[in-house]
Amino acid sequence: MKRLMVLGLGLAGVAATPAQADEQYFGYTYSAEVLGKGQTEVELWATDRRGKADGHYDAQDYRIELEHGFTDRLTVSGYANFVSHHIRGNPELDRTDRDFAFQGLSTEFKYNVLSPYKNGLGLTLYAEPGWSRIHSVEGKKGTEYELELKAILQKNFMDDRLIWAANFTFEPEWEREVETDAVTGAVEKEWEKELKLEASTGLSYRVAPGWYAGVEGRYASVYPDWTHGLHRETYAVFAGPAIHYGGKKWWATLSYQPQLFGSPSPGRSLALDEYEKRELRLKIGYDF
Repeated sequence: MKRLMVLGLGLAGVAATPAQADEQYFGYTYSAEVLGKGQTEVELWATDRRGKADGHYDAQDYRIELEHGFTDRLTVSGYANFVSHHIRGNPELDRTDRDFAFQGLSTEFKYNVLSPYKNGLGLTLYAEPGWSRIHSVEGKKGTEYELELKAILQKNFMDDRLIWAANFTFEPEWEREVETDAVTGAVEKEWEKELKLEASTGLSYRVAPGWYAGVEGRYASVYPDWTHGLHRETYAVFAGPAIHYGGKKWWATLSYQPQLFGSPSPGRSLALDEYEKRELRLKIGYDF
């Protein structure tokens, strides 16, 4: 993680020209821009998540993504996800020490309906089906399928010096649970359904050629067994700074997201079963 941060910040001194389309100004909130027809981009993500109510908890998520513009409106990408977990001293989670493991695969489709430059307000529709073999929070192995759907908005102000973006996410998940009866030893398998709803927004201002400084916030919530009624199990609110640099062929974004508050649990005001105390994310993209 430290090596990726140094690489991203070190590259920022190479050039001072505007970045290509589809640069991301925030760590968690997508912008509505997409690649042009025939353009290709590779992205590397690294996210560090830390802090539970008890014991030691740190986890790292890594993503390698390859995206291509098939038209000026439609881009398609595929990516491989990797994860590491270090968990100990937490009565709710099993002890885990995993430095690096393949987690799963995802595919992303983005269709630009309105351009923030041509139409005044940008709108992009997003769909991401995915498969996972390791639970992101618990670190346990298990089969999980998800479908992440987003509506992405973007509005530029002050001759494109100020960027506003907002995302609204609907994400159903299906996870296979395997339980063993302590008496008979019988193994039971069933599918558990869960719905994640999220809203995020951010403002970023160009402070120098290629450089943007901003702030971003997000609300995340979980609804178990959602097909039988929407009953929120937990929620959390995050907010923090985001720094972005865009060069001629590449861009980099670093964001920090501490949890401000969440669904209260006994003795605390944060939601620390599903979420962590803070997240740090680095994203690097290169166009070719």
